[in-house]
Amino acid sequence: MMRQLKRSDEGVTLIEMVVVIAILSGVLAMVMTVIIAAQKNVNGNSARLDQIQQGKVAMESMSKTLRTAVRPSQLNATCIGCDQAAFLQGNARSVQFYANINNPANIVGPSRVSYTVSNSGVLTETLQAPNVHSATDYNYQYCTPGPGCTVTSRVLARGVSLSKTMFTYYDASNNTFSTLPLASTDLPRVDSIDIIVNVSSSAQVSSTTFTQRVTLPNADAVQQTAVPTP
Repeated sequence: MMRQLKRSDEGVTLIEMVVVIAILSGVLAMVMTVIIAAQKNVNGNSARLDQIQQGKVAMESMSKTLRTAVRPSQLNATCIGCDQAAFLQGNARSVQFYANINNPANIVGPSRVSYTVSNSGVLTETLQAPNVHSATDYNYQYCTPGPGCTVTSRVLARGVSLSKTMFTYYDASNNTFSTLPLASTDLPRVDSIDIIVNVSSSAQVSSTTFTQRVTLPNADAVQQTAVPTP
């Protein structure tokens, strides 16, 4: 009996320990590989969803507001130099125009709206309402951005591609304006705009692109004078 107890207390050999460690190392390596792959997949899906959400918000916001582009003269404006066209400037990565938003009963007046992509790929919306005036005063004036001048801005998307043209401008004959920025003689002729938003917020996934043609029913419209009923 003593001999049997002595044999059972002999332990394990070095070779047996090496084999066990090798097996455990292999199992641990497989588990870590699965965990890392799952984490990459989760991060990739999260980045893809973030890109889609940013692109969707940017496209919906810009297309909705651009459709309200209007010449101030169509809203009975009398301000000098602001009734020639709905658009103030147009470039491949920026646009500024008068928008008939937040203007119930034409009491406030058209807002000046800008969409600009910075050199760091940040797409920003800037909105400026006319200066305070009486309800019957259609001589809309806009203060110079700075202290005491209220201008609201918000970021629509980050990681926007700088290599792609975001805004392409068309006239009523569906011809593009090849020269940018738009000349003063071209601004009144803008009839529709192609918007391309390409967002790449992560190197783990491919970029997400949204494309839409926005028609401008009011931008180049001619204000009609009501004909009196005989």
